[in-house]
Order: sequence, then structure tokens, then C-alpha cells
Amino acid sequence: MIPIDITKANIIEAREHHYRIMRYIILKKIKGNQFKEKPPLKNMKIQYISRVSDSIKKYFEDEDNLKRVLIGLPTELDSIKSKFRKDEGIRKIFHYDNWLSYDKYNAYDLAKKLDIPTCPYCNRTYTKTVITQKGEKIIRPEFDHWFPKSEYPLLALSFYNLIPSCHICNSNVKGGKKTDLKYHFHPYNPINNFNPIFSYELKDYDSYKIKIGFRGEFDEKEKFEKSLKLFELENIYQAHEDEVKDLIKIRQAYSDKYIDMLNDSLEGVNLSKEEVYRLAFGVHYEEDKFDRRPLSKLKKDILTELGII
Repeated sequence: MIPIDITKANIIEAREHHYRIMRYIILKKIKGNQFKEKPPLKNMKIQYISRVSDSIKKYFEDEDNLKRVLIGLPTELDSIKSKFRKDEGIRKIFHYDNWLSYDKYNAYDLAKKLDIPTCPYCNRTYTKTVITQKGEKIIRPEFDHWFPKSEYPLLALSFYNLIPSCHICNSNVKGGKKTDLKYHFHPYNPINNFNPIFSYELKDYDSYKIKIGFRGEFDEKEKFEKSLKLFELENIYQAHEDEVKDLIKIRQAYSDKYIDMLNDSLEGVNLSKEEVYRLAFGVHYEEDKFDRRPLSKLKKDILTELGII
């Protein structure tokens, strides 16, 4: 579970871009030709939705309400998630599938701006976005609705409710399971002292079990355990036993000086210790870059336990 740093420039830029465009789309849907503001993007054609209730119109006349819905933090979304729950007008205004088909701004554009290349839930799978120079859209992450859109339609297009994730975490594991900020990890909602630690234990000859625990003082143990269960991380990570085996073999073959030995062998090549580490293990050493390569967290924790780093 890798938190997303909401203070990073690209995340802030993606959020502001999302708000600027989605604000226009929503107000245009509600007000139609009465909404005279200039579109943020050229040739934006937004269909007016008739029969929107007066209560919805009044709610979104308040700019603060628009911001709360579109770019409110997870705790703010939690406080408003049940608003207009049974109003069909809300489902039409915040229609996720329609947004996917927009040609000016859609899930591909958001994913590209976010630039989160591995799944924040599992850190096992790449979630890169590929758009060709001709504008052809090839692949992108799925967007998990942390607060399920089927249950809370008002949040279907909320920035902090759209988590770029892999198919396994979004569809196979989490799906529409009930989530609660009090009990579950949310990538955009920081948890004090939240630092999951990977470890291993010998099951039998040449067979290992991967464990996930935590170190130091941590007063949200229940949240940690329920999050592990929600995303089935301990079970899923057993599929990466071979990664742990390889690291143990390196430790047995080269001692705890493997990185230094490798660095010394690269004569005439000026590389930092972090660069040598990345070449050796295919992942990043720095914690703020764990999201750039799959399994970065697992490998660093195991390498630390083995004394290689």
C-alpha cells in the first residue's frame, strides 16, 4: 500500500485541471444555454440535462459545494457521500461511463496527468498510460471508486475518489466492497506512522511465506489489518515467493557486500549507490519513488532484513 503524495506538483496540477473542466461540464449540464462561461477546452459539446431538481440546482450554485464534490479531500467526500443518493438526476450529471467517452477530457487524460505508474494498492503491477503521438489511446489504469459509485453517485467523478489502480485490485479483489475511512487504507488519505513492512519465514525446505506487518508505534492496527484483508495482499503476495528466493540466494552467494561488490566491478562508470541498486534489483531505493517500479517496497524490505542494504 503506497500512499499518493497530494503535495506533488503533478498531482496538484491534475486536480486543478480536473476541477476546471468538470466544473464547466456539470454547470453546462445543469444550466444549458443559460451558462455563458467560455469552455476551458475548444469545441466542448455538453448535453443539457432536463428535469434536474431545484434542490440540485441550488446546491451547485454554491462554488464551495462544487469544489467539495469535485476536489474535496476523502474526509470531505465521506461527509457528503449520501447526498442526493436516490436522485436520478445526480446519476445523469455524474455519469462515469459517459465521461469515459468524452473526446476532450476523459480517464486517459486524467491518468496521464497523474503519472502514477504502479498500483497504489498493491505495488505489484504497472498502471502506465500509453497514448500515441497520433492521439491513439492504448492502455491506462482502471479507476477504482473508493466510495462505490453505485452507492454514492454524487462522488462518481470526484478527483480523490478516482484511484488509478490495476485490474486485479479494482475489479477482482476490491470491487464494490464496503469501505470506510475509519478502517481502510485510502491512497489519498494519509495515516500517521503507516509503514507496512514485508518479511518472510521459512515454511519448509526452500519454501517461504511472505508476511506483512509493521514496525514502531502504530495506533491504527485495526485499520492496517482490515486493509490487508480488503485487498487480500498477504495472499496475493505469496505469488512472489520466487522474488524472495532470488534475494536470499544473492545473500548466500555474495554476502552482505553485494551492492559494494557490484559497484566496484563497474570500473569507469560513474553511478550512484541508488543507480547501482536499481540496476541490480530492477526497483527504486528511495521510498518516494516506490510507485515508479512494481515490487519496490517488497524488495527493499527483504533486502534490509537480509542485511544486503
